[in-house]
Amino acid sequence: MTSVERWAFTLLSLLVAASAEAENLDPHQLLARMNEAVRMLDYEGRFVVQSGQKLDALYIVHRANAGTEHERVVSLTGKPREIIRSDQAVACLVSGSERPINVTRRAHGRSFSPLKVVNSSELERFYRFEMLEPDRVAGREVHQILVQPRDALRFGYRVFLDQISALPLRTIMLDEEQQTVSQMMFTELKVGDSVALIEHDLSTTQVAGNDGYDWSPLDRLAPAAWVFEDVPPGFRLNVHRRRAMLEQNAEMEHFIFSDGLATVSVYVQPVPSSGGKLSGASRWGAANAVARTLDEHEIIVVGEVPVKTLDWFAHAIQASR
Repeated sequence: MTSVERWAFTLLSLLVAASAEAENLDPHQLLARMNEAVRMLDYEGRFVVQSGQKLDALYIVHRANAGTEHERVVSLTGKPREIIRSDQAVACLVSGSERPINVTRRAHGRSFSPLKVVNSSELERFYRFEMLEPDRVAGREVHQILVQPRDALRFGYRVFLDQISALPLRTIMLDEEQQTVSQMMFTELKVGDSVALIEHDLSTTQVAGNDGYDWSPLDRLAPAAWVFEDVPPGFRLNVHRRRAMLEQNAEMEHFIFSDGLATVSVYVQPVPSSGGKLSGASRWGAANAVARTLDEHEIIVVGEVPVKTLDWFAHAIQASR
């Protein structure tokens, strides 16, 4: 065998081995690795978010220590602001303000990062997971996973995971026609020891958590005044809030439903005395919205799901008896 033949044989063997390895990759195992990476790794980078026709650039630092997470997200376009999250509080700093505005006393595990945790095993009933050809994002080799809805009530996704860290370097949301609804993509990424320190920034959340003011919305523990006869399969109620509307001497109710991947918000409030009732479907950035009037209340349903899913929620709600 000549040297050229040996080189060709070696190259072919490597290609066959790589192909076999790709075929053996399990998307569920990769997504489980992603969940661990998003929570437990130290990482820093710049990323862009496209939502409809809007494009924003942001910077993130995430650090984990002894099971606790600390996070800083800074807007690089539009109005300057940054969000700092720790176990003590979540603070939002706005340019020109001398002190942070406390968003909530406790983070409750909520991250403002675009890197979300996905439990693929629970989603298997409503989504299919498939490995696609490897790709490159931010100069790094990535695995590509296609997430396809099993019905017409949800959008699909493509997720690009860094082959080394398992962090999601790019995500694309696809509508029923496989058109891009929104996407997130890193342009720069550091992982590990070289990540910037944010201990100084964390003192901001301590101030925010002990400033003597209550900047959180008024949440009531009273039972919901509105209920749902049924909701689209797979969606569960995650959050229910009742908030005072002082200008109308009334209350607004807010429901948040999720299937583990897609999220839908339902708002119920009295019709404004000035009139101008909302109705029909519209688009808010990457999200669809549906509105209707019921018993002198506005029902507004918003989510990154098909309009038919929002219609289902809008017509399933009724006043509690």
